[in-house]
Amino acid sequence: MKRLFAAVLGGAACAAVLIGCASRAVTVQPASLVGMKNPSIHILTDRSREAPLKGTFGWGYCLFRVDPKSEGQLGPLGERLQRALLATFSAKGLMFAESEPDLLVSYALAGDASINESELSSAYGELLTKPLDAAESGLHYKRGVFILDVLERRTRHLLWRGAIMADFDLSWPEERKQERCDAAIAELLRHYPAPSGGESQKR
Repeated sequence: MKRLFAAVLGGAACAAVLIGCASRAVTVQPASLVGMKNPSIHILTDRSREAPLKGTFGWGYCLFRVDPKSEGQLGPLGERLQRALLATFSAKGLMFAESEPDLLVSYALAGDASINESELSSAYGELLTKPLDAAESGLHYKRGVFILDVLERRTRHLLWRGAIMADFDLSWPEERKQERCDAAIAELLRHYPAPSGGESQKR
């Protein structure tokens, strides 16, 4: 996995995502999530090709943008995220593969900062055939964000993107951080491969 680190101030988390006309964008307001306030979820799917529920997946890139004082916590944070992702994708029927997986799973996390489309595209490098058009979307990844991408490795085609926004309780107990991470990933991937339940749709 490519691991990129950028240091900025930490804080709340927020996200918004859209692709162009070939995609479907949906915003979901879940009732509640463990350790989070005012959560919202933003899902992008490719209208022409649904992401698969069979086959293998592996890690793509990992981009962190956090408070410099938090850099020592990135290892444990990455481990928590990967544990949650492994469990949830496996429960959906996908198997993890160290080499030549069918799908690449990438993620980006920011604290009280922004991540723009060019940064995400740069993180992919040659893994992505076509960068997303941020100008077309009219929305921004700002304040803080967790973005999860599913890419077809062979064609380098982005099939699915989910982002979660919420106000995080920074005093959340250390022993419950995995619980919070599991809840967020499970809720986000409830909308994989297609959004479900209580959506306000944007096209």
